[in-house]
Amino acid sequence: MVLGADRVNLIGQVFESYVLEHHRDDILGILREADDEAHYPVVVDALTLFETNMEIGEYFNAFPSEVLTVFDSALRRAALAALQDAAAGSPQLSLKQNLHARVSGLPVCPELTREHIPKARDVGHFLSVTGTVIRTSLVKVLEFERSYICDKCKHVFAVKADFEQYYAFCRPSACLNEEGCNSTKFTCLSGATSSPTCCRDYQEIKIQEQVQRLSVGSIPRCMVVVLEDDLVDSCKSGDDITVYGVVMQRWKPFHEGARCDLELVLKANYVKVNNEQLAGVVIDEEVRKEFEDFWEMHRNDPLAGRSRYAAQESQGK
Repeated sequence: MVLGADRVNLIGQVFESYVLEHHRDDILGILREADDEAHYPVVVDALTLFETNMEIGEYFNAFPSEVLTVFDSALRRAALAALQDAAAGSPQLSLKQNLHARVSGLPVCPELTREHIPKARDVGHFLSVTGTVIRTSLVKVLEFERSYICDKCKHVFAVKADFEQYYAFCRPSACLNEEGCNSTKFTCLSGATSSPTCCRDYQEIKIQEQVQRLSVGSIPRCMVVVLEDDLVDSCKSGDDITVYGVVMQRWKPFHEGARCDLELVLKANYVKVNNEQLAGVVIDEEVRKEFEDFWEMHRNDPLAGRSRYAAQESQGK
């Protein structure tokens, strides 16, 4: 099964229609923002989306990385359509290029939802994984794409960094001109005035299985989670989070005589912090007023108030 051009077009059309129907207000809110270079998320519910077209759900489960790229492109087209529809009445709107479809709300089932760290058999699957953040790295700036020009035919093409090799760049073996130049001599343009360096924010965090969800005697396992763009700094150490993302493997570039270390990582698409509701305790207004009146009455003799309160507690009042 291959995600061909026809399927890409179908997925893009369905998703573009979906976000214009269900997230038009979110898109218009983003278009009103002043910073055109910032990264903006649009969080979509997987269940609602897949109910729109079950075939999209099948493609998403089979090719999550490719489908997420199609979603982002469709989201930009939807933003352009929304801008054109609203431009006459809203001159303050401006198009944003850095839009990201963030998928949440996966069906609660063992195939998609995990409370334990994924294993090698999960590579290539989109999952939601719940855990506790035990470490966060500093946010770095990462180069993810370089532009080259063929010295022979002058064709300009882009080469993306290889995620599976810690974002190393592999020099192209031949010119990518579709007309078949096949030259092996290129010049890198990245960093030049005509082709600025393509960078993004990058951060790694480490999550650990939650102890309360393990059987007695089990040792909690850990996993590295990769955050990019708007996802960086979305959580901190100690947070209980659910990460929606693709399980991937990576290894450091090969060196003669060195062992190849393979690592499983979760490339995040969306991060949900689950402990926000525990940040404070909601106190009923009547209870608050009673508490304030009690101590106002004993303002000049707080020890008497403390004794009276202790006496009431001992009597069960």
